[in-house]
Amino acid sequence: MKTFSIVVVSVVFAKLVKNQFEIAKWETLMLYSGGFTFFYVSGLGYTLLSFIKKYENYEYNNIFKNSFILLFAFGFFSCIAIVITDYFTKSSQIDLMIFSVFGLYILGNVCSSVTEYIFIAKKQFSNLVLWGIFNLITFCISPFLLIIEGLNFNTLIIYLSAIGFIKLFITLFFIETPFEFKNLSYIKPLLKFNLPVILSLLLGSGYIYIANFIIKKEVSESDFNIFRYGSREFPLFVVLANSFSIILGSTASTDFEEKNFWTKLQINHRRLIFQIFIPALFLVLFSPFIFKVLFSVHFVKSYKIFNILLLTIIARVLFPQSLLMGRGITKFSFYASFAEFITGILLSYFLLKIYGIEGVAWAITIAFFIEKIVLIFFCYRNNIAFHRSINFKWYLLFSIVLLLCFLFNYF
Repeated sequence: MKTFSIVVVSVVFAKLVKNQFEIAKWETLMLYSGGFTFFYVSGLGYTLLSFIKKYENYEYNNIFKNSFILLFAFGFFSCIAIVITDYFTKSSQIDLMIFSVFGLYILGNVCSSVTEYIFIAKKQFSNLVLWGIFNLITFCISPFLLIIEGLNFNTLIIYLSAIGFIKLFITLFFIETPFEFKNLSYIKPLLKFNLPVILSLLLGSGYIYIANFIIKKEVSESDFNIFRYGSREFPLFVVLANSFSIILGSTASTDFEEKNFWTKLQINHRRLIFQIFIPALFLVLFSPFIFKVLFSVHFVKSYKIFNILLLTIIARVLFPQSLLMGRGITKFSFYASFAEFITGILLSYFLLKIYGIEGVAWAITIAFFIEKIVLIFFCYRNNIAFHRSINFKWYLLFSIVLLLCFLFNYF
């Protein structure tokens, strides 16, 4: 629902706001909020369920409190970094004082991510759905509020900050004895367990955000918006792949030695392949029409970016990182991400000069594959038979068909 809300807001802006400069301001805000926080929020999310499995149930609440403290500290420094970056680059074109208030939205978003894992750990799935609905509705109000207020970004930032503040206190409400943070003994183990993953995500996906900042500096507002809209990930793919990765990491930590572990994994992998590749084939063939109808004629060119990045699902449905994390082997994620980072930055810079924004999309796609290849290598180095995790027949068939559909559309 959170991912879907981003698409909904994009559609509203594309349909109702004709000024490309105003859309670029919104996209810059979202680039800041994601680019300075994604690595530690996702890093903690990917590993937290595996981490708590090492402890007794009565220890969970203190672990969640310690996670909240870590996220608050990381979020606070992110806010400072965002304000400093905007002050020197003037990217948002928003008054510095008002922009500083944007930090409350960042803090609320960052710290409230703990809530999701509290609900999962305690099997409170109805609360998880309600939390998703709350996030969806409050975020989707944003563009309408901006349009009603005559594109006044000051009002929008105050609204987002208020929502962030509310989410912060809702999270504290779901932490038992919310204002008692006496036991900080889990901070160090959490950092030790999560830091390699956080650093690997910072390097592994950080180049994508850096590429966005490079594009913003080098191209027009119109081309920046076209790239941003084209680089939107399809919500279903993100949810399915990330959920599969998190659950696999948790399962591999407890059931790896079981006799039928690989058989169950292949059955689930085949299901995932069908769930992801079938809609992907439809999207890659009809993306020009979809972008024209869903957004507007101004964003039709975004389909080329979207289709190039859609090829990453061939690598996205491979989960060497989850197997390694599940076995408690997190340090190799850093090496793989470092290779991805270097490849992504260098290719983004050079291919942007040669092929424009399409070149950056190719750079991101190539770098994504590099990371998976390195992780698969480390699986075998650690006696993890990675090939047993793949339903190879269906994976190969759908990958070939997707490539053929892409080439048909592209040429």
